[in-house]
Amino acid sequence: MAKKTKLDNAHYLQRLRSEFPDVHGAFVAGKIPSLRKALAIAGIKPERTRLDKLKNSWRKATGTERDAFLTWLAATDAPSATAALAFTPTPSARAAEAPIASGRYLLPSTIAEIEAIMFRRRLKPDDVMHEIGFPPHDRSLAHALARGASLRLTMIAALETWLRANARG
Repeated sequence: MAKKTKLDNAHYLQRLRSEFPDVHGAFVAGKIPSLRKALAIAGIKPERTRLDKLKNSWRKATGTERDAFLTWLAATDAPSATAALAFTPTPSARAAEAPIASGRYLLPSTIAEIEAIMFRRRLKPDDVMHEIGFPPHDRSLAHALARGASLRLTMIAALETWLRANARG
């Protein structure tokens, strides 16, 4: 299978020049401050929302940076931001018999529940691994939460028990 080629700025600049000469002219003249903005105006690339930018930054942040951000967010005088952060599906909102995984992959609602419990109890993935009876240095849960990686079926069963136990508290 051939490797997908990455489109760089030169490609988009050439496309802008050939398909949208008026927008290209405004960009070259400095009336449009960035190529990204010019591409959004032309409709070649959609404009990224603040939410898109936040999600991208969150995915790129290290665990330490995420913890520092959450600490800062909890300490700020922004009750709506803290309330929005705390408004994630709770384990009690999920029916007890509802599945937590599809095959070997955690469902998005389950990932949100696990992350909410981890945030509430200030746990890291290795702490959860220890609590469910697996070696703390095993990074499979962290990979499943961050990248949607698969888990062993025994780990999914242990997580299901852990979620039920933490739904009460």
